[in-house]
Amino acid sequence: MNKKLFNNLLLFSVFGIALGFFGMLYEGVVSIPKMLDVSMGRMLFWQGYYAVINPALYYIPLTPLATVNVVLLYFMAPKENLLLRKRLGLAGILQIIVLAITFYIVTQINLKLCYSDIEKYEEIIPGKVLLVNILSVVRLVLDAVALTFVFKGYVQTQKE
Repeated sequence: MNKKLFNNLLLFSVFGIALGFFGMLYEGVVSIPKMLDVSMGRMLFWQGYYAVINPALYYIPLTPLATVNVVLLYFMAPKENLLLRKRLGLAGILQIIVLAITFYIVTQINLKLCYSDIEKYEEIIPGKVLLVNILSVVRLVLDAVALTFVFKGYVQTQKE
């Protein structure tokens, strides 16, 4: 693979991971902490909110594509460039963990709390809301570290 294509694909990964990061940052600062008030009225409000505002654009398709791209670039990076390979490898692993946490949040928490019969899950809402707050912080930190690795890798390739 030529160097220009490699750099452009790396830049795409920086953009895709950054888009996911800022989506998670918005959720983690604005939306999710406000869900700690688990009254039925508040939960019905959030159901209405998510019926209009769909956060999927921050996660699909660019963030998963950027993650796949980072993993592929890890294997395509020159074997003698150990620092770049290490950065891309760690970023790929962290991004896979972030996507797994996001998948869990969406399928096991958000679909139940925001897109289904909320009264059916009334008893588990407080625990799920607390869990989503904790997982949100974890994935935000992991995504920030992965973004840092990919960005440093991009800067490194620009200097070479």
